[in-house]
Formats: sequence, structure tokens, C-alpha cells
Amino acid sequence: MSEKVTRLRAAWVVGYRDGDHCLLEDGEVVWQGERILFVGFDYPGEVDEEINAGNCLVGPGFIDLDALGDLDTTVLAFDNQPGWKKGRIVAADWQRRDLYSREQLNFAKHYAYSHLLLNGITSFAPITSILYREWAEDVDEYLYAADVAESLGARAWLGPAFMAGYYASDEQGQFSWIGNRDRAKKGLDDAVKFYQRLQQRGVSTLSGMLAPDRIEGGDAVWLKDLGDIVTSLACPTRLHCCQSELEVREIARRYQGRSSLQVLADNDLLNRHMLLPHGQFLGGLNADAARVAEDIARLAQSGASIVACPLVSGRHGKYLEHYPSLKAAGVNLALGTDTFPADMFTNMQMGVVLTRVVTGDISAASAADYYRMATLGGAQALGRDDLGRLAAGCQADMMMVNLDQPALGQVFDPITTLVLNGNGRDVTGVIVAGRKVVWERELVNSGQGAAALHAASQQVFSHIVSTYPERTVGHPPVEEIVSSSFPRVNRGVNHD
Repeated sequence: MSEKVTRLRAAWVVGYRDGDHCLLEDGEVVWQGERILFVGFDYPGEVDEEINAGNCLVGPGFIDLDALGDLDTTVLAFDNQPGWKKGRIVAADWQRRDLYSREQLNFAKHYAYSHLLLNGITSFAPITSILYREWAEDVDEYLYAADVAESLGARAWLGPAFMAGYYASDEQGQFSWIGNRDRAKKGLDDAVKFYQRLQQRGVSTLSGMLAPDRIEGGDAVWLKDLGDIVTSLACPTRLHCCQSELEVREIARRYQGRSSLQVLADNDLLNRHMLLPHGQFLGGLNADAARVAEDIARLAQSGASIVACPLVSGRHGKYLEHYPSLKAAGVNLALGTDTFPADMFTNMQMGVVLTRVVTGDISAASAADYYRMATLGGAQALGRDDLGRLAAGCQADMMMVNLDQPALGQVFDPITTLVLNGNGRDVTGVIVAGRKVVWERELVNSGQGAAALHAASQQVFSHIVSTYPERTVGHPPVEEIVSSSFPRVNRGVNHD
């Protein structure tokens, strides 16, 4: 028995013509099973199901290559700085242990993946924090993550995070690197083991990836071994790089003044498989125009992708200042959310605004540029030209936004309007591989609604906040680590 043919009509459909998106007014998308048959007007064939979305925009599902996969604790650093005093780097005298139970870790994945889908993100590569771990992540944890992604109907690239070491701080703010060769090797071995297990599973919406934590978390042996594995598996590999001043300083110290991208190139880790958040510190230590240009040329020649995360970067006072040069050089640019909310509309808006601010040029970026990054750029980074666009033969991965919502204001161009005024809560429907996974703002396949997940998440979040004193430099009470915006007044306290 053949699979049914479904046609979806909407006021606006984001089609794909001549190598780029286009806008089809009163258009339609027709699919059978997981594949799109037709995008355009007046499909001539027979259909089994008709969906009239009305005054909606239907576009390709967003692709998030640095997707928050647990509860977001970066928000605790928003007004609590410096980070090393507030638990963003662990205390040197902390005896590392797992601060989440396995049940809490499992819940956090269900919560985070649900929010990604609710925000119109159909393909994602999740990331979780290893600040709260005895070391990093393991195979069993990500086998469960695969179960969650499959049960929700998401398309996911999965792999446990691993490292060779981490930075810790003393009370004077002096950082030291703490490595463990046995754990470094086990992390690499487990990453390969998980990748193979996921391949054997044979689920079309689940793919394996390598998720090394960050470049400064490796050593020379680890980087060489990682390069060999990437060459062998030829799979997407996300490595946080060119992200922080600590990283730039430490990479230069350890590798004879070289930039992070030079070190990657030296270890066969600068190639088309590499996904590199956040790309903010190009040129290495004491960067000048020439060194930055050399790094951009390396990226362009390699085929590696920069994954920009505008919202979380902007919250911390930094953004991709070389965006125009990267774009002009042909470097592939994709997007990640990397924080809560998992809102691509907010990230696109923030990306356009920050690009214009840091460059001083209003023409440096447009709504269309960032929409491409959230769709086509992510697909190119994954090596999947059947994602990120609505065209015959592509995967039937799409999201719907209701344009009748008053908060959107007046629609003069649907993409620009959504980038200016939209947010993830405007997404009304999400389809992955031809199947509804979010419909009328409800998760179709979840055992829990968003309200129930939210209530449970507060308890887990409160638990992890309560553990901050043990792993923070000097071990101050929670109230000193996570301060209140204004003084808190308890019931029964009288004031004049």
C-alpha cells in the first residue's frame, strides 16, 4: 500500500528556485511519506489529504547546530560576573562529581528537545553543559537521547561530549588546566562506539556526530587522535573554537603562538565536516588584519562552517565582527541557539542587529541573510542538500507561522516581518519527515504538555542552582553567586 499524498496550502510558501529561496503567494507544498513531491501552484495530481493553513507562512524547518540540550545555566551569568567567580569555571579544589541524577539528565533532554520542536527547529545538534559532570558524557546517556528524539519525531544529530581536560581556577583567578589521559582516550572511544551504535539503529531521522567539547579542552595527543577519527568517519563534528579570550591565550601559549584555526589545520581538523561555534576571535593572540585575513582564507579553503549564536553571544557582549569578510570569502555560515529560549526568530533578529552594530554598516546583513543561515547554511554544514529548503525530492521538514497574530504588526514582507517582530511562540505547526510533530502549538508525540514540562523543569533547575557553592571558587553561598536584581523583601518584614 502506497503512502498517502498530502497537500498543504498557505498564504505564503517559501519555495526554492535557482539556488535560493523564493516566496510563493498562495502556494502549496505536496508530499508523500517523508519526501516532497511538488512546491508551487495547482498540483495536477491526486491527493489523499488537504490542509488549508490560511494566512500562514510555511517554510523549511530551521536547522540548529548548537542547540541547547538541557536546562540553560548561562542565564545565571547574565548579570553575575566575572564568570570565573560565579561558577562558569570550576574551583580547583572541587572534587568533580555528577550533580545531575540520570533521571534529571533524561528529563532535561525531553524538555529541551520539546522546546526545539515548538520553536520550529526540525533538525538539531544538541549540546549540554559538562560543568556539572564528574567528567563528560557517556554512551548510555546519548542512547537515551536518541530514544527521546525519535519518540518526539525530531531530526537530530547526536553524540556524547568528550574532552582531554578542563580549566579550573583558584581564589586569585589563576587558571590551571587539569588533564586526564585515560579519560581522554575513553571519551574518544565512546564517541566512536556511539556513532556506530546509532548507525546500526537505522532510523532515518537520527544521525551520529562527534561532539568534542572545545579546542582548549584538548591536548596535542587528543587533537591528533580526533583528527584521525574525523578523517575516518567523515561525519559532522562540532568543536567550539575562536570562542573566548581564555581559549585564544591558552592556545597561543601551548602551540607556539598559533591561532586556534592554525592548530586545527595542523591536526586535519579544518575540513568540510567541522562545525565551529562561535568564530568570534579570529587571528589568534595579538590578532591584526593580516592574521585575521589568513584565518578567513583557511576557513574558506577548508569548507568548514562557522555556527553563529547571536543571542547568547550578544548577552555576553561579543559578536561575530568579521561577518562581512566571512560572507565575502564564501565561508559557510549557519546558526545555533545555544541558550534558552530556543528561538530562531530572535536569533535572526539579534544577528542582523549585532552585525550592523559591530560593523557600523546597515547594509552588512539582512533578514534574508540570516534566514539563509538558519536553513540553507545549516543544511550545507551537515552535507544535506535535501534539508533547509522546500523543493521536490527534499525531506518534508517544514514549519508554519500564523500571520494573523496582532503582535506581528503589519506584514509587508513575511520573512522580514518575522525576523523583525516574530518569535518562536508564533510557530503553530511543525512537520518532520512528512509527519506532524507540533500541531496547533501542541506536541503531537509527547506524553507531557509544555505546561507540565515547565513545572517539572523549575524543580530540576533549582536543584542545579543549589549545587553552585560546592563547585564555585571560594564556595560562597548561592545568594552571592546568583544575586537578585533588587533586594528581596520577605513577608512580615516592616519598612518605613
